[in-house]
Amino acid sequence: MSENNGKGSEGSGIRMFGGGSKPAGGFDPNKLPERKKTSDDKKSTTGKKTDDRKNGTDRKSSFSRSNASGAAKRIEAKSGGAKAKTGSPAKAGVKPKSDSAAQSSVRTKPNSKPAAKPGTSASAKPAASVSQQRPSTSQKVSGTSPSASTANRAKPTSASERIAAKAAKSGTQPTAPASKGQRVGSGAGRPRQSASAAKGVEQPRRRKVELTAREVALNVLTSVDEKAAYSNLLLNRSLQQAELSPADAGLVTELVYGTIARQATLDYFLNLFIKSEVKRLNPWVRSLARMSLYQIRYLDRIPAHAAVNEAVEIAKKRGHQGIASMINGVLRSVLREGDALVIPDDLPTAERIALQHSHPQWLVERWMTQYGEETAEEVCVANNQPPKVSIRVNTLRANRDELMRELENEGRTVRASELSPSGIIVESGGNMANDHLYRDGRFSIQDESSMLVAEALAAEPGMNVLDCCAAPGGKTAHIAEKMGNQGRIVANDLHEHKQGLIMEQAERLGLSCIESSVGDAMALKDQFEPASFDRVLLDAPCSGFGVIRRKPDLRWAKTPDDTASIARLQRQMLSAVAGLVKPGGILVYSTCTIEREENQRAVAEFLRDHAEFVAEPFEIPALESLPQAGGAGVQILPNQFGSDGFYIARLRRRG
Repeated sequence: MSENNGKGSEGSGIRMFGGGSKPAGGFDPNKLPERKKTSDDKKSTTGKKTDDRKNGTDRKSSFSRSNASGAAKRIEAKSGGAKAKTGSPAKAGVKPKSDSAAQSSVRTKPNSKPAAKPGTSASAKPAASVSQQRPSTSQKVSGTSPSASTANRAKPTSASERIAAKAAKSGTQPTAPASKGQRVGSGAGRPRQSASAAKGVEQPRRRKVELTAREVALNVLTSVDEKAAYSNLLLNRSLQQAELSPADAGLVTELVYGTIARQATLDYFLNLFIKSEVKRLNPWVRSLARMSLYQIRYLDRIPAHAAVNEAVEIAKKRGHQGIASMINGVLRSVLREGDALVIPDDLPTAERIALQHSHPQWLVERWMTQYGEETAEEVCVANNQPPKVSIRVNTLRANRDELMRELENEGRTVRASELSPSGIIVESGGNMANDHLYRDGRFSIQDESSMLVAEALAAEPGMNVLDCCAAPGGKTAHIAEKMGNQGRIVANDLHEHKQGLIMEQAERLGLSCIESSVGDAMALKDQFEPASFDRVLLDAPCSGFGVIRRKPDLRWAKTPDDTASIARLQRQMLSAVAGLVKPGGILVYSTCTIEREENQRAVAEFLRDHAEFVAEPFEIPALESLPQAGGAGVQILPNQFGSDGFYIARLRRRG
């Protein structure tokens, strides 16, 4: 998702270009030109050097050139090249240094490193010659002018030398900023190596690109739309990377979840103004249009003109003027229509509900068949409401009334859950995971409906309990608390990396009776002895239609075929773990969906095929006055308590 927007650093007179960039000056410092030397070049260079020695015009330069030639020979000998011979350096395969290089070697500290590393051939081509790729560090940092002999050379042979020659003529010095952590002047007299020739040399770091809240939200929405990424996981990761303020992080969350939840409604209105229809747009353009329209129609705190202007600026930045004009025209057309943009009332019922409350029409039709038209629409309305914050008290360390008083003393607004005897609803107060009481293990964050699973299991101290699909461990911990941390709970999950989540929960809450296990629930019958557990919990994988308000993209990700295949897997899992229950023991089957095929029908078929089990009711006072959908177990709908949709069935094995 992330894009690499890093830019190369700039020095005074030299631009450092990243990979793939082309400089405007007509050359590329990252690719040095290769120039084959002619015999005439060698003769003229050698001749010039001989004349200098005879005339004695520059003893200092002559001494330096002699040392440079000797160093080159020693380098060649160490690197395993041809044995150094007396006579002309050209015959030994070593290119003589220029006057500027000779003078630079005089300025080099006595303990400075040679220009080439051991193991590097001294007879390499000019493009690989370290001493000629860039001006020396002393020239770059201190601003020392190149020697006159360098300026008088007939023709530079490398890109860096051409830069130096050009700078000498204009009176400016080619300098580059020191890399982060490098002291100015620390490399004086030491030739710099190219990135390809010097491994391990720290390169200039690219500046972190800061994204606005809307840009972060747009990236998440595009990945969800284009790559079918999980919105909750991607959102959490993106917020951690962006390091936004709490207010901006809240805006990103609202834009992501709200835009996904209202997608069908937004597309309906956008299609009135986009000739090619929304589905034909580029994914990021489609996401930008949806996100912007969501702000205009559903967020009162954001002025409409601000939403339009921000969308246009993002379109310019990420695309081009044509896209920006299209986005501007569509959104301003929406503003002109105002309240006239409504879903028609004369549509067929399922289509109207699907468009007005943004759900797949096939799903609305299923719920109308299962629960009736009125309840189906109420469920759709509830799915678009923000989820409540509910917590579960750790009864080993406090009771509910005590914890509520502590939270109120912190300035939070709380009330007791009417659905779960261990639950507390937090109506204001911020992120509960940041509370010191949470870190101290006084409570866990869990939905009210989910808390009822441990109540149905009714595990007692000293019992042997198996949780077949335990991660992330909320229900496992609740069971341990109800057992008084006495007995044994095996917390199994298919994924090994999720075991850490379970044990982290146990450690935070002070629970020592939980042990982890990794494996497929279908194979647990081969891992444990038959009839070896007093209680078995199968919180089965499901379609998740009961938690749509928390994971809004689920409604668009599933198909009718998915629910059928999931239901088959659930029946197989029920049969596989049933034999692990002791006679007289209890098997609890639970899901976070409201699909009858995965719930009542799955349990009915299990009871038909396993006569040794019988459905056993359990008391939930809050549900006594509410009609049930029939069949074994309890079905909680999202519209009843503002909690997650959940199904729980308690099945006792005959003694």
